[in-house]
Amino acid sequence: MQSPRITLDASHTASSGKNTGIERVVRNLSTHLPEVAVELGLPIPRTATHIRGHFYPIDAPQRKSFDRLARWESHATDFVPSWIQAIPVGVSRCLPFPKLRKWISPAPSHLGAYKLPHHACQVVTEYSRALRGEPVSPSPHEILIMPDAYWTKRDIWETVAKHRNAGTYVATIIYDLIPLTHPQFVGKKRTIKFRGYLEQVIRHSDIIIAISKTVAEDVKRYIQENMANEPGICTRVESFCLGAEIKQPTGDVRPLVEAIFAPEDSSSPYLMVASFDPRKNHEQALDAFEMLWRDDSKVKLCFAGRAGASCGELLDRIHNHPELNSKLFVFHDMNDAELQVAYQNCSGVLLPSMVEGFGLPIVESLWHGKKTFASDTPIHREVGGDQCEYFELHSPEALARAIHAWEESRCRPETQNCSRMDTGSHGLMQPFTWEQSASQLIEVVLQNYYNHHSTAVAQRAA
Repeated sequence: MQSPRITLDASHTASSGKNTGIERVVRNLSTHLPEVAVELGLPIPRTATHIRGHFYPIDAPQRKSFDRLARWESHATDFVPSWIQAIPVGVSRCLPFPKLRKWISPAPSHLGAYKLPHHACQVVTEYSRALRGEPVSPSPHEILIMPDAYWTKRDIWETVAKHRNAGTYVATIIYDLIPLTHPQFVGKKRTIKFRGYLEQVIRHSDIIIAISKTVAEDVKRYIQENMANEPGICTRVESFCLGAEIKQPTGDVRPLVEAIFAPEDSSSPYLMVASFDPRKNHEQALDAFEMLWRDDSKVKLCFAGRAGASCGELLDRIHNHPELNSKLFVFHDMNDAELQVAYQNCSGVLLPSMVEGFGLPIVESLWHGKKTFASDTPIHREVGGDQCEYFELHSPEALARAIHAWEESRCRPETQNCSRMDTGSHGLMQPFTWEQSASQLIEVVLQNYYNHHSTAVAQRAA
């Protein structure tokens, strides 16, 4: 049987300046799938984007343009001369409209007033790629892996259906069902949009691959309860394990980050890596540290994550906090190299979130040998096993007690110093690398691809 060719779609992530969970997964799979495929004797996979009803492999000119668009989104104001930007910013400060100021001077990973020119440049980039031709041809010897954020790319499913009808095997990665299981965190419109996306996935995939067993069970339950009687739907649901970015990344580290997370500083901050979103539960972390600070504790806290749309009150609380830039720090735009420095030198890592699809910071934290404090939820238990310190959700007191006890234990006289790297009896966790994660994904996809074709051949013979 002819070896299949794998195409990985990155329609949303390819030009995105965000560095949150989905984008990190897509980029790492795109990086590591080729080496895994070569080891298996498969053709080199292609990373593609969806343009006007076709999937086009990303070529060198498009990659260069997408990289520029990503940098633009990551720091939109850097693309405008300061003397031009100063005029509308100065005017907006004279007006009592905070939203106008945010629109003119958007936060990192937000475009604000630059959204329209950014979109125009993206359209030009995509049309230029389409004019160069050579889209991916639908074929029974093709595997299309769909790992991106498709609730923002709803026009893609007609193209996916065209490929699948021609015999292409479609594998879609699902990250979580949070908009359906916890709609209070996203709002009614996003819940409706997500439900439509999920049902498209179920109708147009040959296999659905979740990023955890917990999410896989959620997907199976949704299919059984909502779509079991619909013909032709996907009922094959499996899971794979995400990797951790354990290689030393390249990139500049700002002096401020180096100073806050200095290797020789035993009072380096505790770190929380998460987008500012209500379900991430930054409030519980801040409440716990305020309790510690009221008791004159010297502990510090650092939030690292993109500012979301539903966190205005939290950000106002942080930016007006009396301990800001003293015991409380916040970064909305840490790059991978800076995150590495923060993980390496922090006093511990916090994950107080209410619900997750996987909880990648747990893996990254434990790999760095960090004391890891996680809210006691099923997905955190699945990912962290017995290597995390679990605390009661919605109880700042429980988290404050856990941190206080850890500070006391690591600073006892017999330890001689306040070691940040000592994880007690845990030791260093050896998580999946991204190579292993990509390998497991391909293994799951290939096994089901060959089973699918064997079944089709048997049916034709019958």
